[in-house]
Amino acid sequence: MCPISRVPRWWAPARGVLLLALCAAFGTAQAAQLVVNGGFEAGLNAWQSSGEVHLETNNPLAGKASAIIGPGEGSLAQCVETGSGNDLTVSATIQSEHTNGWVFVLRFLDKKGREVMRVDSFTDMQPTKADPRKFNHYLKAHPLTQWIEIVISKNSSEGSVLVDQVGLDMEDENAASLKPTCDLDEAMQPFWVGKKVYNEAVLMLSQDGKTATGQLMFHPSRIISVQDYALSTHYAEGTDYIVDGRTLVCTASSRMTVVRDEDLPKSELKWTSIGGKQVMVTYEHEDTWSYPLPAFLGDGLPNTLNKLQAHALLKVVAYGDSITHGLGESRLSHIPPFMPPWPELFVHRLKAIYQDERIQLYNSAQSGADSKWGKEYADRMVASLNPDLVIIAFGQNDFWGVSASSFANNIRDIMKAVRNKNPDAEFLLVSTLRFDPAYTSEAQYWNVVGDYATKLKAMTGRGVQFVDMTAISEAVYAAKKPKDCLNDPLHPNDYFARWYAQSLVAALDPAAGPLATANSKQALGLPGHNTRAVSR
Repeated sequence: MCPISRVPRWWAPARGVLLLALCAAFGTAQAAQLVVNGGFEAGLNAWQSSGEVHLETNNPLAGKASAIIGPGEGSLAQCVETGSGNDLTVSATIQSEHTNGWVFVLRFLDKKGREVMRVDSFTDMQPTKADPRKFNHYLKAHPLTQWIEIVISKNSSEGSVLVDQVGLDMEDENAASLKPTCDLDEAMQPFWVGKKVYNEAVLMLSQDGKTATGQLMFHPSRIISVQDYALSTHYAEGTDYIVDGRTLVCTASSRMTVVRDEDLPKSELKWTSIGGKQVMVTYEHEDTWSYPLPAFLGDGLPNTLNKLQAHALLKVVAYGDSITHGLGESRLSHIPPFMPPWPELFVHRLKAIYQDERIQLYNSAQSGADSKWGKEYADRMVASLNPDLVIIAFGQNDFWGVSASSFANNIRDIMKAVRNKNPDAEFLLVSTLRFDPAYTSEAQYWNVVGDYATKLKAMTGRGVQFVDMTAISEAVYAAKKPKDCLNDPLHPNDYFARWYAQSLVAALDPAAGPLATANSKQALGLPGHNTRAVSR
């Protein structure tokens, strides 16, 4: 039973006639509508009301009826069970007439009915520039959420509030049908270790009408398998492809998915999705990874390492943008093999290394978030969880207009908010991967991503360490095409999400080797942070 309760009176200022249309698009699958009777066509059924609440049937906002609160004090509330870990879209039409005392609130409740977070139409929702009557709001449920209580209330001031079309759309990103169909232990074998690579992604690209080809990181000594992205169709050497050094070449009769270069957009900032079109190659080789290796950083995270080694309960919070949320990976795309978001892969591997199933992960990342959002929600989405280790990974939504100095200040404020609650908390700062160089030719965007990485590296010290995914993406792009690694211009596919997870595991795995020397990037010809990579 949902622990519904009366909401405290948080009143918003007058906005005249106001239309709240809180909406946002998400994902590729149909979201479930969780509100019952949100249009009040069945009267007040499924709603808890108090005070002056009635039906308006003479002049409803939509359909045959709306709810009306007023002229005195009153409220409408409905509690829906949602579970945790999902993004949501809340919607409502609220028209206020001659009153400045109303508020629209979402209360996030844990399994014991305790409020763990709230958002409201006064402090968290801003009207759109296109139509000041409309509010667009899309957010991540707090990780401890079991129920969400939707409340529209009015104080005792004169006037009334019309309410209609209340909705809460949420996609179940943890549904049983989305369980991975791939081997996660194989997926977490580091690409740079050993002589066998599992499921390396290769986009078979045809340029200028020529035969489609794709390039591997290493020279294969033996091809074990070439499969489609879903890992369900096997392709045969000689029938579907031939191998020429590091290059796979499509045959004339090949069944493999081919992308033609002429079909890819060439103009500035044109979006294209190539996720699911790569083939996945497992092979053996005799080469050595010649670029810098992800480093062991455990000595700089003593509290975390001590808990791992002692099998003490470790709480990990992943906090960032859509990359950390898992956008671009197959589970959130609702396609096989349903690879989990990289923070889950990271914790999956930590549990195996330290033989401790009690390690807890809370993913508080939100698609579309930048570091300013991260600063504003750090208390509610991170500090409230009292974490031991926080992974902070912003940047991909910042580079459009946030300076490196402002970005760094936002990251510092996030850490400060967490340490105000738990002074012993430690942090892994993660720089963002490089976007597809073909996406934009604007040098300032490319440069500021490198500047972000430089700022993050400068913050390191005891309890704060840095994983340079910007440099790692540069290294992989130097060995392969960027489009081998990406779902779209900004998000990693399953393959590069594994680079994220494997690199963070290396930071806490004593078996991971030391980082290569600081000069190795230039000595090996790897582009610097502000040197534009060449698309291969």
